[in-house]
Amino acid sequence: MRNLIILLLICFFYGGSVYSQKVNPKKFVTIALAGDIMMGTDFPSDDYLPKNGGHDLFADAASFIKKADCAFANLEGTLFDDSCAIKKCAVPESCYIFRTPVSYAAHLADAGFDALSIANNHVNDFGLEGRLSTMKALKEHGLSYSGQYGYCETAVFRRNGVVYGFCAFGHSVNTPNLNDLDRVKKIVGKLRPKCDILVVSFHGGAEGSNYSRVPMEEEIFLGERRGDVSKFAHTCIDAGADIVYGHGPHIARALELYKGHIIAYSLGNFCTPYRFSIKGLLGCAPLLVVNVNKSNGRFISGKIHSFKQYKGVGPRADKTCEVAEHIRQLSLLDFPDSKWVITESGGISLVKQP
Repeated sequence: MRNLIILLLICFFYGGSVYSQKVNPKKFVTIALAGDIMMGTDFPSDDYLPKNGGHDLFADAASFIKKADCAFANLEGTLFDDSCAIKKCAVPESCYIFRTPVSYAAHLADAGFDALSIANNHVNDFGLEGRLSTMKALKEHGLSYSGQYGYCETAVFRRNGVVYGFCAFGHSVNTPNLNDLDRVKKIVGKLRPKCDILVVSFHGGAEGSNYSRVPMEEEIFLGERRGDVSKFAHTCIDAGADIVYGHGPHIARALELYKGHIIAYSLGNFCTPYRFSIKGLLGCAPLLVVNVNKSNGRFISGKIHSFKQYKGVGPRADKTCEVAEHIRQLSLLDFPDSKWVITESGGISLVKQP
């Protein structure tokens, strides 16, 4: 009788049936994923910085990023204001070294990003001082980061009651190496019990418009071992990852559904207004937004939002959905057995089982 009275009081004070209240929390999380971001560089001159201090770079994309529960991308280069020793360059104008002003870290936070990979071949452009400055700038703006030996191999952070684990791998010095699969398994496996949703980022694969296919074997580019990205991604999922997303080729690659989990083999360039080729498909910038089950990290549905880049401007909405169609076609070619449907406009839905 006492419990019945309590229940009736709850119904009275909270407006009718207790089932009208939000008894069951949302059973999925929405995660946004983007590829390479290099917002501009003042090396070798400030001719490579965008107008208005870069405040407009994410103008078209921010609303989509902010709607997600959590958003990830790759920060290519440094956030650094000093001029310490740099890579040796005979002709600075033809040397690709990225020094983005520290103040630009605010643009990442304002756009809605939560975590950045710094496991790439440009984070060391200004040595240890540049790397430390980058990590400090991200931390000061509430951004998590991963991808440096001895400093941040993994990150764990909370958003809206959900604990996210994040680890980033690359092929360059100072980054956890995607070629060392035993080490990969240890890092992912150790991180798994610490979080609800585990996201893995990797900077791997050959570069350029001739490398949009996933080769299913080790890639060698410029004499560097750029990884067997398929074997790497499967290893991560087998070790406990929920989502694996890549970048590095500077062009979008296929999506795969592996054991119920999504793998994006390359999300290409997202915001690279200077010093990157953005010609043709290299300038197509996907923003992949996925819904995954909160309890097991399995893929539920998704959307590839299509953007295009223009010199000095950043990603702008593309109503033709060019990159979504590009990814759809590649996914059909490389992973025809994935049990989902990707539409020309970028919608992704699971195939209903009979």
